[in-house]
Amino acid sequence: MNAGELSTATIASQADDADPIVSHLLERMLDASQDNTERLIGAVQRVARELSSLSFNFNGHVIRSGIHSQELRALDRQLDEASSVLARTIFDLQQRLLRDSQTLRPLTRIFQVVDLEDDRPGDVRLREQIDLYCEALEREYEGIRETLAALCFRLALMGNNIEIAACRAGSREASAPVDLFCVMANQLRTLADRLREATADLRIFQQSQNGYAESLRVTLATYSQGTAA
Repeated sequence: MNAGELSTATIASQADDADPIVSHLLERMLDASQDNTERLIGAVQRVARELSSLSFNFNGHVIRSGIHSQELRALDRQLDEASSVLARTIFDLQQRLLRDSQTLRPLTRIFQVVDLEDDRPGDVRLREQIDLYCEALEREYEGIRETLAALCFRLALMGNNIEIAACRAGSREASAPVDLFCVMANQLRTLADRLREATADLRIFQQSQNGYAESLRVTLATYSQGTAA
């Protein structure tokens, strides 16, 4: 009997005995990943589109208003920079969530698929892959969440600074342009709040996946003990 035949027999045996709870938990993890790919990315993309539009409109209003303010021009540049950072972060988030699904999908079939290079029991291989998944989840999502949290703070701060700078530069005769700057400042603060909500949702997703993973470890430990007995 060669290594391939041995692995096939081993996997077939494991497929018969595999705990249905393991399959259920893996499916829940995969479903959560796929659902969040659309929901989280969609939420952040909407903020990014509105921020890009606001940045463009702000630049035009600075020019049309006739207000000569170095503070407002500096804030114009900061808005453009924040828009670019958010666009790059969306790309990173998309790639991470896609890898999430690509990593989890093969694990749902680990007891049915023959691995000619690894004849260890399926529960051992699954536990190892789950540990690696959680390590990457913590490391990569942490970086994305930190970037989004920093952007939330920057957008809210820019909203406040735009309001202050416009009031300093305005006069009684320029009340209309100043009012529009204040509207834009409020829009920025609203975008910061929405981005903060998306960042919190990302954290909840991460905690949920870690919770499923821990349940998997407990179930696999029980499964291994039952198999050994």
